[in-house]
Amino acid sequence: MRKILFIFTICLVYSFSNICLAYPNEKNGFRNFYWGESLQEVQANDDIYDLEYIGYNQGENSVEYIAKLKNPYISNQESNSIIFYFWNNKLYEIYIDFYTNTANPELLRQAMIRNFGEPKQEGVLLFVWYGQQTEISLSWGMHTMGLYLNNPYLKAEAIKDGSLKGW
Repeated sequence: MRKILFIFTICLVYSFSNICLAYPNEKNGFRNFYWGESLQEVQANDDIYDLEYIGYNQGENSVEYIAKLKNPYISNQESNSIIFYFWNNKLYEIYIDFYTNTANPELLRQAMIRNFGEPKQEGVLLFVWYGQQTEISLSWGMHTMGLYLNNPYLKAEAIKDGSLKGW
């Protein structure tokens, strides 16, 4: 009986810890781009244009493509470009770059707090929302402002795969 009670307690603790990781309104990607989509599915998406290959990331054994959003505004802040990261032909990370001369990072942060709740502040100008399906990071500095979104599981697999390629 004690063994069953112990196993039940462990399961209960783990189920609550998973619930605590999610934030309100957690997304499975960004707009109409979903984690695990292939490059071909992203290419067929009408929300972007001028998609082009920009490089290979050896550390994550992945490829990167850059595009423009047809609707470049995110919470009234104009984005410059969007970068898609694919590992094993699966979308696992998105980076959105903003025009720093016109963007107001504080307005974007406040809009994200309204949508996703309070972030964890990881640095002076780095705010992170941790979720099971999507992790979002907002950061800015002197000449940069960016929004990173990734699927934690696929990102970890990409990093693991990239580290194995060196052996």
